[in-house]
Amino acid sequence: MGFLSKLLGGEAAPREIPKLGRNDPCWCGSGKKYKKCHMESDQRKLSRIRAKSCTSTS
Repeated sequence: MGFLSKLLGGEAAPREIPKLGRNDPCWCGSGKKYKKCHMESDQRKLSRIRAKSCTSTS
């Protein structure tokens, strides 16, 4: 059990999709490494999704 799950008092939910490492082949099937193909665009999309779900106001 990891530190965070101990802190929260439970097990972490299993990932439905395995984590894609930066040196793994890209999910698009191009044969390139993920870091040279879609990593940057995927990170931008994730950043926009997280920004929309942010409820804090400045």
